[in-house]
Amino acid sequence: MAEQLPGKGLWGWLGRQWGYMTKAVKKDVAKTVVHREERVEEAELPDRPDVILRRTVIDEVIVDKKSKAPSREPPRGQPPRP
Repeated sequence: MAEQLPGKGLWGWLGRQWGYMTKAVKKDVAKTVVHREERVEEAELPDRPDVILRRTVIDEVIVDKKSKAPSREPPRGQPPRP
């Protein structure tokens, strides 16, 4: 947590708790992260050794529980697949 929290005393603490609760209520719990991979690549620039180039890549697979499963039936007007 931060060194200097906003607000002091009981009312500051109560305000932080209220903020935590409102954030939790607004969060969409229907989406689940199935896979998460983070990669960090660093390289120095050849002409400027004091500069480091950093690339951060985050790959996620998210499943939405609200969406229904795709149907295996072909759309109307199309013959079934063999």
